[in-house]
Formats: sequence, C-alpha cells, structure tokens
Amino acid sequence: LEEVVVVGYGTQKKTNLTGSVSMVDSKALEARPVQNVTQALQGVVPGLNMSVGNGGGALDAGLSMNIRGTGTIGDGSSASPLVLIDGIEGDLNTVNPNDIASISVLKDAASSSIYGARAAFGVIMVTTKNGSAGKVNVNYSGNVRFSSATDLPEMMDSYMFAQYFNAAAANAGQSPVFDEQTLRDIQRYQNGEITYGTGDRNGDGKWDAYTQAFANTDWFDAVYKDWATSHEHNLSISGGTEKFNFRVSGSFLNQNGLIDWGKDVFNRYTIDAKISAQLADWVKLNYSTKWTRSDYDRPTYMTGLFLHNIARRWPTCPIYDPNGYILEGMELIQMKEGGVQTDQKNYNTQQVGFVFEPIKDWHINVEGSMRTYTRAQKYAVLPVYGHDVNGEPYTHSWDGGASYSPGQSRVYEYRYTEDYFTTNIYTDYSKTINDHYFKVMAGFNAELFKTGNVSAQGDALTDASLPFLNQATDQLRASGGADHTSVAGFFARINYSWKDRYMIELNGRYDGSSRFIGDKRWGFFPSTSLGWNIARED
Repeated sequence: LEEVVVVGYGTQKKTNLTGSVSMVDSKALEARPVQNVTQALQGVVPGLNMSVGNGGGALDAGLSMNIRGTGTIGDGSSASPLVLIDGIEGDLNTVNPNDIASISVLKDAASSSIYGARAAFGVIMVTTKNGSAGKVNVNYSGNVRFSSATDLPEMMDSYMFAQYFNAAAANAGQSPVFDEQTLRDIQRYQNGEITYGTGDRNGDGKWDAYTQAFANTDWFDAVYKDWATSHEHNLSISGGTEKFNFRVSGSFLNQNGLIDWGKDVFNRYTIDAKISAQLADWVKLNYSTKWTRSDYDRPTYMTGLFLHNIARRWPTCPIYDPNGYILEGMELIQMKEGGVQTDQKNYNTQQVGFVFEPIKDWHINVEGSMRTYTRAQKYAVLPVYGHDVNGEPYTHSWDGGASYSPGQSRVYEYRYTEDYFTTNIYTDYSKTINDHYFKVMAGFNAELFKTGNVSAQGDALTDASLPFLNQATDQLRASGGADHTSVAGFFARINYSWKDRYMIELNGRYDGSSRFIGDKRWGFFPSTSLGWNIARED
C-alpha cells in the first residue's frame, strides 16, 4: 500500500492515484536485449502503441509512439507524447536501459495536464537510478546477440520466372519476353552445365542482364546476411552512506546491420553519474551528468529505393560477370564503392538541484539543467565503375542518371547545435489530520532552446579517396540558420483523500510559449479527477 508512483513534479502513493498512470520498473527493461528504450517498452505498457516510421528497420531509426491511438488528423502533424528524463525534456533513445529505475506513462488529462500544452498526447517520465547507502557495489552485465531477417519473400527460380513472364506476354498478345536460347541457357545454368550467368549477345561489349541473362539468383539471400551480431556491455559502481551516495555507470553498444554490401554499423556510448549529499538536516544536494554518443555508418546508396528494388531484381541477373566483377545495374557497386554516409550525435546534460525542508513535510525544490546537443552528418557520392567483357572499367551514373552523370562525385556536410536550459522551482506540503490527507504543490518552470545549423556541399572531388569539402571544385554552396524558442509555466496541484477511500485531485497550469504572439501566447490547462476505492467500503 505504500508503493509510490512518479508523477509530474513529485510522487504519489499508488493507492491514492486518480489519474491513469502506468509504471514500469527496471526489471522489465533489463531483461530485454534490444537497442533502445522504445523497443524495450513494446508490449509492456497498456495503451502505449509503437509503430515503424519512415526509417523502417535502419539501425538508427526509432519507433514512433502514441498513447491510446490516433491523437490528431492534421496532415504532417504527430501525436507523440512528451518525454521527460529526470524531469527535463529529452530523447528516450539516448538513455541506456540499464540506467533506468522506472518509467511512468501519464495517459490522460487528469495526470498530464500539470505539464500544460505539450502534454496533450500524454507524458513518458523516465527516472534514472540513484546511488544507495552501503558498501561499494560493482555491477557488470553484457550480452551478445544474433539477429536474422524474418519473413523474407521466397523468390521464384529463374526458369519458372521466365515461364510466368512469357505466359503473361502471350495473354497480352505480345512476343515472348525470354527467347528459346535464353530459356535453354537458364536450364543449363541450373543444371550446372555452365558456371557463368550472362553473355554479350548484343555484341556491344557489355554484359547482358534481365531478359538475356540466365543466372539463378535469390536476391534476398544475396543482399542480406544470414545473421548479424551485436554486443552490449554495462558497468556501474555505486555506494555511499546515509548522507552521501553516488552512482557512476557506462555502457557500450555495437550493432551490425543485415545488409551484406558495404559497412552498416551502429555504436552507442553512454556515461551517467549521480551524487546526492545531505548538506544539512534541512537541505540536500543532487547532481547528475549524462553523456551519450551515437555513431552510425552506412553506404550512402542504402536508401529506401535500394531496399525496395531488391524485390524488383530479376533472378536471371547474376551478381558477378564471368570476369569476377560486380555486374553493372544491380546497385551493388554503389553500395560497396559509391560512398559512405555517417551520422554522429552527442548529448551532454548537466543537472543540479537542491531540496530544502524548512519544516517536516514541506519541501522546496530548486533545479537547474543544461543540455548541449550536436549532430554531424556527412555523405559522399563517389564515381562507380562497371567492367566490359574485356574487364576494362567504365564509369556509369550513380543513380541511373536521375541526379548524377557518369563519373560525378559529391560531398555534403551538415552541422547542428542545440543549447537547452531549464529551471524548475516548486514546493509541496503534505499533512494528515486524523483520516484526512492533504497535499499541495505549486511551482514555476522556464525553458529556453537555442539552435543553429549550417550545411554545405560541393561536386567534382579532386581525390575520390578523400571525400572532404576542401576537395570539391564545382557547385560549391552553403546555407545555415538559427532559432530561439522559450516556454514558461506556472502550475499547481491539490490532492485530498479520506481514509484512502474517497479522493480528489485538482491540477492547473498556465503556460506561455514564444511560438505564439499577442493574446494567443498564454493558455490555461486545468483538470479534475475523482477516485473511489470501493474495496475499502465496509
């Protein structure tokens, strides 16, 4: 009955809760060897829905979340919940799941209105682990896991594929797509009578593909690995006394993708440290620092179009020509030699807070936080070469001529910075008189976002092995921008219960945002909820 639940700006006894709040403890997360917290939350919280976004299964892609279904019908808008990490807005996927003590999901207006306008679609509150009194404790956990592709389509063999195509052409009153010679060559290849899957029937010096090729390639098996390995390591040290305790943790995650052409790898590093000191009987200091870095490298050409085209590739097309070179037109040359895309993200958070208790059960919290976020993206488009029947190289377009001419090269770089500052000042007082329980909380919150970005690109690299901007000699261009936004809010909450049987909670927040002007800048967001614990009736 004394179990408490983390709610907005404090905690409440679970038995007195009137809003819709679900809580997940650390055990539910630690047992799941997944890349990020959103994956770990799948199927754990009723009403918390996950969906795959446009990033699909890319190693750096996160899941989209909503609480209790569709929250908006506006084109281009989303219904994502507000995510708070130790009281400040953040990215759920930057947190090491092993550092989480609990997660509270505030689902309805009664529980989330304390956060005002930004809580219209619910709130996810993450609380990370603290140190504890006692001997110094060292904990290590690690795992190695193997991933494989599931539900891959089964491709037809090339002879059946050719017969289907010819039948479709006959039904449309057209000539056969595959002639008799190609059909015989397909059968010879499948019977092992020949080991090459293409020729030069046109006599143009280039290898045939599609209708005149006769290999038997399962393109899903050719593009995807049978399995990919990943490993994760976590180390934490904690300890202290009743008046001073600490916890320091670090983690490393290495995850490899299933694509078998080019480098596709995601690395994440985290460091988290917390100290808590009882400076006097009436004041306590809490300090934490968090650092997260993620690095993602993949072939520049690995876009949704490449993945889409795997199913469109004909089984008659071989991977390699008879000379052992990758056949042009299969998009594998671009994956292996056409350039690399990198994306690095750094999060650095500092939080300090004081808890004053002038008299028993009256707490005054003063908190200040700062987070810096930087992102560096880069991609290179490098010249790609096919090989003719004599093994001589020739340039061809990186994307089939849609945007790049044969032999064209390009480099692009993007830099983004964000400074986030927040201040929370709030106080609460609780009192029990006979069977009547009261708790009052009020406070102020202010936040400031300052962002900046710059991007540049250039073509015609002097040295394709050094894809940097200073190697570009043509079409040089740059752009940039900056943005400042801020929010402020005054909030309050009143709780009352009698014998833990009848309960009422009143919430209100007066929010202001720099995104609006004039009399539209401020808004009031109230909520009321009632509870009746029928099990406590006689």
